[in-house]
Amino acid sequence: MTAQTDHDTDARSWLRPSVRGLPPYEGPKTAADVGAGKARLLHLNESPYPPSPRAIEAIRNFGDRLNRYPDIHARALADALSARTGMPADRIVFGAGADELVQLVCGITTGPGDAAVMPWPTFPRYASTTRIAGGAAIKVPLDDRGANDAEALVAAVDDRTRAVWCCTPNPPSGGMMDAPALRRLAAGVPENVLLAVDEAYHEYGRHAGGPDVLAALGDRRGPWLVLRTFSKAYGLGAVRMGYALCGSTEVAEALRKTKLQYNANAPGQAAALAALEDDAYLRRTLDLTAAERTRLADGLAALGLKPLPTAANFVSAELPCDAAEAMQALADRGILTRSWRDPGHPRHIRVTVGLPDDTDAVLAALKDILEDPRR
Repeated sequence: MTAQTDHDTDARSWLRPSVRGLPPYEGPKTAADVGAGKARLLHLNESPYPPSPRAIEAIRNFGDRLNRYPDIHARALADALSARTGMPADRIVFGAGADELVQLVCGITTGPGDAAVMPWPTFPRYASTTRIAGGAAIKVPLDDRGANDAEALVAAVDDRTRAVWCCTPNPPSGGMMDAPALRRLAAGVPENVLLAVDEAYHEYGRHAGGPDVLAALGDRRGPWLVLRTFSKAYGLGAVRMGYALCGSTEVAEALRKTKLQYNANAPGQAAALAALEDDAYLRRTLDLTAAERTRLADGLAALGLKPLPTAANFVSAELPCDAAEAMQALADRGILTRSWRDPGHPRHIRVTVGLPDDTDAVLAALKDILEDPRR
């Protein structure tokens, strides 16, 4: 038998060109990557606070049932979310975080020759999954507040468009759309195009005075859905529990037909339900995050930077030096942050809102780096 080599193109013909053309996979750094005794994880927009004690207890009490598959429809959690949102339970679909649901949305809408319109910069998964599906990612610049530009998104729609993405508050900028802009978007996207609104930072946005997105989309006649997650404000990133609030049964059924059968794990369902019922704990987390977000933004401004307005659990600012180099200098100090990495924004950096000592550490480190980038 002749050994196959990388130069044997026939041996690789099973791989779709859209996948073969992707750059090598590089996941986010972890604490082990920085080689520090205790890394400060300010790069993934995680909550620095553990989840509700009720959620922790729900996971602890689940051990003797780990031999059973989870409820495919997460009925108890769906009923609880339905009571909170007014969305019928049969139009709530769960995924392994909102991340998986993004992939499912691309799967039900976009194929070779199709296109998806999206803001940019934003969550990069919209573009990558669109390209993997063989579609074209049409990127629309943010407005001057760092929020999604409703008019520009609508104007970018053409006959190829199968989905329009919107993210509010938007990473990595933090900008948030207001209700009139959301209504213009809902009215302007054609009825044969799916409007997908990503509200991964929903709880932070509402706490900051943001609009009721579901109400803003209520009059839309075409297909739509809203994505939310328990990974951010609820502090349950480890259990991967996201959900889609679907504007119609047709949209919900399309997601169910294409999702993995047991994608929402049972301990995660139990933890999410317990966290959802602990309103006092969520409110405390949001209050603490908002206060620290203000302190971080004020600290960046005191360094001579201009932090972008944000309603999420992170703050971005443009540096006077290369952001990737500053990010590495911070990592050398055990502080993980994120440069925007997007063309046109080589100096922008994003810092997750952490605990007070995290804020102190990142501001002190940035002061040193800005005074002498070689440090």
